[in-house]
Amino acid sequence: MKKAIKLHWASSKPNFGDCLSPLIVECVSGCKVVHAAPTDCDLVAIGSLLQRIRNHWWNRRIHIWGTGFIEEGKSTGSRHYIHAVRGPLSAARLESDVKVYGDPGLLAALLLDGKVIAKKFQISILAHYKDKDSAELRRLLELYPDAHLIDVFSDPIEVLSGIAASHLVLSSAMHGLIAADALGVPNVRLVLSGNLRGGDYKFIDYYRGINTVPLPVPDLGRARFEELVDGYSRPELDTVKQGLLASFPDI
Repeated sequence: MKKAIKLHWASSKPNFGDCLSPLIVECVSGCKVVHAAPTDCDLVAIGSLLQRIRNHWWNRRIHIWGTGFIEEGKSTGSRHYIHAVRGPLSAARLESDVKVYGDPGLLAALLLDGKVIAKKFQISILAHYKDKDSAELRRLLELYPDAHLIDVFSDPIEVLSGIAASHLVLSSAMHGLIAADALGVPNVRLVLSGNLRGGDYKFIDYYRGINTVPLPVPDLGRARFEELVDGYSRPELDTVKQGLLASFPDI
C-alpha cells in the first residue's frame, strides 16, 4: 500500500483554490493525502505558498509542484526538490532553472471524471473572498442581473460544475480563471478592489507560465459578450497539462 502524502495547503478558510490542492494531488498520485504543517509536509502544490519558504521550510527539503509566490520580493534561492512552479516569476525568485511551469489547478477536469455538464449559464461570476462584499461586485451584479454567482467557499466540485456549465466566466479569483482554463471555458479576469495581496503579480506569473497574453481587464459596461468569448485563446494548455502530469514527484 502506498503511504499517505503529507501535503501542506492553506486551510484556514474553505477557499476554492486551496481546497483543490488535496483533491488534485490525490487524483494524480493515487495516494491518500493528509494535511501537514509546513514543518512536517512532503509536498506543496496549489496555492501561493513560496513566500513562506524562509520561515518554515528553510531547514527541510520538500517537493515543490506548481506552487508560486504571491508578490514581488528578493530572490530566495532554494535547496528543495523543484519539479514545477506556477510561472517564470516564481522560478526567478527561487533562482531555479526548472523547465516545467503551470498551476496544478489546470488538471481540475480530472475531478469531474469525464462527466458531461450541460451549459446552463451565459455568464458566471466568481469573486475572490476578499471581494465578496465589495461595492464593485454589487455594481457588477446590477450590470449583469442574470449572471450566475459562484461562491468560492462552496464545495469545490460544485464550483467546478458551475464553471463547466457556463459559456463565460468572469473572476477576480485566480483559481476561478485557472479552473475555467482547465475546463476550456472562456474567461476574463475581473479587478473588483485593491484588496488582493500582491496585485497583478501571481496573475502575470500564471499567464507567462502558460505562454499566454490574456485579454486586458475589460470595461464591462462596454464589453460585448461575443467579444469576450471570441477573444479567448489558450493554445498551449494541453502541453502545460502534460508537463504537470509528467513532473509529479515520486514521494
